[in-house]
Amino acid sequence: MQVAPAIEAVLARLEERSAREQPELERLNGVGAAATRAAAPGLMLDVGPQVGRLLNALVRITDAKFVLEVGGSVGYSTVWLAEALTHTGGHALSLEPEPDKAVQLGNNLAAAGLGDHVDVLVEDAGAVIPRLAGPFDVVLIDHWKDLYVREFDAAWPKLREGGVIVADNICRPTATADLMQEYVEHVRNAPGAYSFTLDIGNGVELTWRTNTEEA
Repeated sequence: MQVAPAIEAVLARLEERSAREQPELERLNGVGAAATRAAAPGLMLDVGPQVGRLLNALVRITDAKFVLEVGGSVGYSTVWLAEALTHTGGHALSLEPEPDKAVQLGNNLAAAGLGDHVDVLVEDAGAVIPRLAGPFDVVLIDHWKDLYVREFDAAWPKLREGGVIVADNICRPTATADLMQEYVEHVRNAPGAYSFTLDIGNGVELTWRTNTEEA
């Protein structure tokens, strides 16, 4: 797909950064999830190009007007979401609790010419989601894996029928495999959920809200 030159330049720059950080990320993942979390303020921890394109497509397919991103990091996934929102006329709220990353996220959106389509909030999702009215069209969960179930349970009642929650890192790294398995089992038992794993990038779980309360 073709994107505006400014957007393409930001994505390319962030993809180059991600490639440079990959050896260190793999080393930390080999040590364990705690080590990765401790180093997280300095690493992108991005979804990667395949999942970025998927997110863009989902926003377009659902004609999303309100997107919630839980874990914006420095804005790689945010740029993909926001680019699609320029076509649907929608808006995103990106939650990034790390202040430095939130600043980088805002700068990257501005460089891509997408700042008007996203609000960035430096606050924990556990405090924010309960006070949001919704309805959400697309939700991305991509932060601490032990909080995935919490964020899903907070967002699911506010997801519109036909909306989708996307959770990243379902298949990789192996250090968080048990937590991700718990998440998958949890969401597949949610009322009105149709959920499946797509093995692209590090693996994503797509959980659609059906038109009935039967999965």
